[in-house]
Amino acid sequence: MNLPIKLLSFAILATPFVAKADTLDFTLSGGGDTFTFSLPSNPVPGSSSNGVSFTLSNIPITEGAVSFTSDITFFNINDAAHPGGLMFSLPIAPPVPPTNIDLTGDQTYEPTSLESAPVFAPGQFNLTDGSPKGDDDFTLDIASEVPEPSSITLLASGILALAATVRRKRAVS
Repeated sequence: MNLPIKLLSFAILATPFVAKADTLDFTLSGGGDTFTFSLPSNPVPGSSSNGVSFTLSNIPITEGAVSFTSDITFFNINDAAHPGGLMFSLPIAPPVPPTNIDLTGDQTYEPTSLESAPVFAPGQFNLTDGSPKGDDDFTLDIASEVPEPSSITLLASGILALAATVRRKRAVS
């Protein structure tokens, strides 16, 4: 392999890959329940209060075979009234009012982002149920549909190694 091709190959492999998912999958588990929903990594809130919270409206949520929509409010960890976590409502047949799932704990969005322009990142967050449903511990997993940068780098390295092996075999023959 000549020098320019080697330098180009090295530059490509040395460049850091940035994983950026457009949509993130949320799985909230605890108290015998599992709720799933998907949100954009950079949602546009229906309402927000910087330093306190933001609300995303009419989010489709699935619990087992049941699907419903609810507004989801995400709270800032520094909010004294509701430190971190999130809240949404479970639908119940009228005349009984809906039950809120009210969880406090870790801040579930990037602490450097404003509530008016929040940014979610993949990760696992520990939350505690403070709602009438009980005091169960919940885990919120935010997963990206984009492969990790290290996986992309490993794949590229493997392809280059295969190409080099094939080229050497042809040169020897």
